[in-house]
Amino acid sequence: MNGLTRRSALGVLAAAGLSVKARAQAPVTLKIAYPAWDTTEQQKAVTGIFADYERLNPNVKIELISLPFPVLRQRLVVSARAGDPPDVAYMDGRWVPEMARPGLLADITDSVAKLDRADWYDEPWKGATVDGRIFAVPDRIDPWLVYYNTELFEKAGIKTFPKTQDELADAAKKITAGNVYGWGLIGAKDSSLISRFVTFLYAHHGDLLTPDSKKSAFGQPNAVAALKFYTDLLVRHKAAQPSAMANGINDVNQLFLTGRCAMIVDGPWRQGSLREQAPNLKWAVAPMPPAAGKAQRLLTSSWYYAQFKGSKNQAETFKFVQFLLKPENMARSVVTLPGRKSAAKNARFSAPAFAPWIAAIPSCVPFTVTDKFTEIADVVGDAVQQVLGGKASAEQAAADASKRIDALVA
Repeated sequence: MNGLTRRSALGVLAAAGLSVKARAQAPVTLKIAYPAWDTTEQQKAVTGIFADYERLNPNVKIELISLPFPVLRQRLVVSARAGDPPDVAYMDGRWVPEMARPGLLADITDSVAKLDRADWYDEPWKGATVDGRIFAVPDRIDPWLVYYNTELFEKAGIKTFPKTQDELADAAKKITAGNVYGWGLIGAKDSSLISRFVTFLYAHHGDLLTPDSKKSAFGQPNAVAALKFYTDLLVRHKAAQPSAMANGINDVNQLFLTGRCAMIVDGPWRQGSLREQAPNLKWAVAPMPPAAGKAQRLLTSSWYYAQFKGSKNQAETFKFVQFLLKPENMARSVVTLPGRKSAAKNARFSAPAFAPWIAAIPSCVPFTVTDKFTEIADVVGDAVQQVLGGKASAEQAAADASKRIDALVA
């Protein structure tokens, strides 16, 4: 090689090296979709973690897309199908199979293999796994319990929280008087109706689908009993607000905040907003009591970080997700219970306020894992409305809903 050629070759190599370095330092914007905040403390914690990542990675800019929970799922699906998804989203576990099966989410099975899976609780991984592949990483676990107004219980002479579903109905009836109701019932086809109903469904040991997820279980006796109990709180017992059929989550929360209903179902995140919005309200939490003669069976949900298949920054995005899921960051950001065992050892979770939720975990069962969950929830919502509106008995509504569910999963 003569000198000129050699110098040219070295120049090309040097330029190539500079090009690689430039690409490595090129600015990257990662878009993360996140639901609206449960508390101002959560907002500060999560955005603070984003800022920490940007400081440690000067070439990365985190763009936050914050959307209210009721519209988040739809916006994610629409943007993914349009070819313009965020790089990553913080999403309800019910949505993972719905978005994974049609190919909207990235298969991160190989990336997850680098994580210490043994440090995570087992249950949340079920919702992240579709056809043996992993499409999300669990961040938190959320048992669902009953919030109850202790002053209204005392006023009605109820000294202990009900131990069975029948006792729950009796307590709700005793408390109901004037414009105060024992139970805050969601009857509208609100996106949160299914969570509240499934809490009762599990208390009666019913399910949405059979164990193999191939047939409806909604027409089975335990599910029918749950539908009847749920709707009887208004139809038969008159122990829920008369407007229940039109009421969604915001309506029911307002009733509880203002002391106009004694009981609602919600997750651990509600604690913070109650303290912020109604600091003088006296309340406690308790497990949903089971049907007579049955063991305690509670609902738990999970939230996950999931990457979208259309993202052009898969490796950089997973690096960001790993940072979010570091035990110290998880312990700092979750408003419920962390998905990692090491994060759960943080002193924050030894506070008395977390004790009932931690105690509930052994009795918890996750939502049914199916890509038809939203459609099934819609069918269940119709069944609830049919009974509340006096158009069908619980038995008739459950039978009709079961046929529709069978058609969905066939």
